[in-house]
Amino acid sequence: MTTKGPGKIIAVGGAKGGIGKSLFVANLGVLLSQLGKKTVLVDLDLGASNLHLYMGTWSLPHCINDFLNKSVASMEDIMIPTKYGPWLIGGGSSKLGDANIHFSRKVKLLRALNALDADYVIMDLGGDTTYNILDFFLSADQGIVLTTCEPASYMDAYGFIKLSLQRKLSRLYGAESEHYNSRDPQLEHLIKDHLFCSDRAHGHRISDLLKRVENECPAHGPFIKKIVGNFRPATIVTMSRTQEQADELITRLKNVSRKILSIDLNYFGCLPFEEKVQQSTVNLVPYVSNISTGSFARALRRITLKMEMV
Repeated sequence: MTTKGPGKIIAVGGAKGGIGKSLFVANLGVLLSQLGKKTVLVDLDLGASNLHLYMGTWSLPHCINDFLNKSVASMEDIMIPTKYGPWLIGGGSSKLGDANIHFSRKVKLLRALNALDADYVIMDLGGDTTYNILDFFLSADQGIVLTTCEPASYMDAYGFIKLSLQRKLSRLYGAESEHYNSRDPQLEHLIKDHLFCSDRAHGHRISDLLKRVENECPAHGPFIKKIVGNFRPATIVTMSRTQEQADELITRLKNVSRKILSIDLNYFGCLPFEEKVQQSTVNLVPYVSNISTGSFARALRRITLKMEMV
């Protein structure tokens, strides 16, 4: 399995622990490998890395910190093969401060990930909304937000989506942005004034921001509308008991995102709850590596097809 250059980068987030991010990433990576895709899994939960356990690996010879600290020459030097198909890049070493990497190191890491020779690079993000996590999410070709049907989980999922969009807008002219060289100070000030204003009467809906841009910087109206319109994270419901419950949740999430954020979410599907899938995390064996049938495996294949179509 060889490729001719960097492929598709996928980021999996959700702003909450215990929703099955690492389980999903591990099984998605195994399935893509079974389909003949060169896949690299990257643990970017730098403060509490555990993706290697889901891939049946107890310890790692190298981790991302080795690359950032220049102990190794390239990202390829810390990639290790797994017996289930995907390659693996382990996260931080869980030392104090490992999760709080400097901006320049973050940029270095993202550039290296974008240069990997693979069909798919799948990033497993931490369960929070720090700037680092949001920037990892926004750097991907496809962002996926996981949620369960629990109210706390889908509220956190919406919060993650909202903060990701706000971060995208606030860094529109950041040093790492493709728009940096065409920076417009007036538009930049307007965006930050809207996003960070504490006055509720000022309006925090993205539609209000779009109206302000039209009124105060009309030449940039189409540009900002395009930036917002192109932001389309995908959602997946995990550990779902019924399809109806998942569909109802996603309808609610789509409606509030359209109303408050002026964006349309993609919906890739739901993964059913199965005791054997949960047991696989205890056995440290990706579920689909042994079982290619069953409702979970079928649902994951449907998600994979939708993911490849976007």
